[in-house]
Amino acid sequence: MKAFIIYDTPEHNPNLLYWGRFTAPDPFLAIKVGNKTIAFVSSLEYGRCKQTSRFNEVYLLSDVRKHFEKNAPFWLSFFKFLQRQFDVDTFIVPDDFPASIYAQIVNQIPIEFDAAAFNQQRACKTDDEKAEIKKACQLASRTITFAKDILQTSDVKDGALFFDNQPLTSEALRGRMEIYCLEHGGYATDTIVAGGQDATNPHCVGHGVLRANQLIVIDFFPRLQHSHYYGDMTRTFIKGKASKEQADMYCCVQDCQRALIAQVKAGVLTSTLMAFATQFFEERGYGLKQSEQSYQGFIHSVGHGLGLNLHEYPSISTRPIRLEPGMVITIEPGLYFNEVGGVRIEDDVYVTEDGCELLSRCNYDFEL
Repeated sequence: MKAFIIYDTPEHNPNLLYWGRFTAPDPFLAIKVGNKTIAFVSSLEYGRCKQTSRFNEVYLLSDVRKHFEKNAPFWLSFFKFLQRQFDVDTFIVPDDFPASIYAQIVNQIPIEFDAAAFNQQRACKTDDEKAEIKKACQLASRTITFAKDILQTSDVKDGALFFDNQPLTSEALRGRMEIYCLEHGGYATDTIVAGGQDATNPHCVGHGVLRANQLIVIDFFPRLQHSHYYGDMTRTFIKGKASKEQADMYCCVQDCQRALIAQVKAGVLTSTLMAFATQFFEERGYGLKQSEQSYQGFIHSVGHGLGLNLHEYPSISTRPIRLEPGMVITIEPGLYFNEVGGVRIEDDVYVTEDGCELLSRCNYDFEL
């Protein structure tokens, strides 16, 4: 029989969190055999894990150690115990399995790597999971609206934005958003508030004073405190009047996103969505440009899976993966040109047999 093994913390490993719906600050080992999940924890976590987790069985590690071979290395003894206890032929581990453990057991224990087996098990969400992601999206929407209101009511002095008589920086707005999120049941880090040239780099969090008449990309991805599910939304704003180039680029991205969402349904290939977005932008005059230092245009994938991890299976890119009912994915086309700025619009959708359900709802105000 094959057994799937994880040794990690639930905070770091969403599959471990998925198996047990249990959090702990220290790493522990869990095994999945057939439909049964079993955790091996220290006395610090044993009572709480038995009472609150969804593991089918919970073992106290000190009890298990009594069955280990004397004078044998700890991990080798542990895996031999698992072989005997659960009649295991082969252990399957993820690609981030600790090298120190692997080195101790590889010569005597049948072990294989299979990242896909772990990554794909959470791909199709239950109704309860969809509901939690929707809650996270609602929190993202409220927080982005909170940020938009600050931008809207900010003053402009010599082109710079001021709020509460202080310069409004990316850092200040990001901090206000993350505090708001924390006060409303979520937590967020690395929030993107990127204006001007910062907005032309998709993962630049943004730095310094925000300015009028520049595109500002706000990408917010909160995680719920109680269930740990993510939401992920992006909106692009401008404080002031957009130039024709800025307005045209924004409209192009919005049109592309709407067209992509309209195509999402079970059976569609991720590569088809990626090819559509690439062709859409090329036909509208926003084809990919390459310079010595950077690429400009549509320079990332259409989106990614979403759930207990921010970026999970499937990636909506050139690799052909067939969408299945129950998948939750982001749709986030964007354009980035140094002379104009950056625009990205992102929403989260739940894939159904004949279409998709929009989980994230926030208005698309642009000029503030």
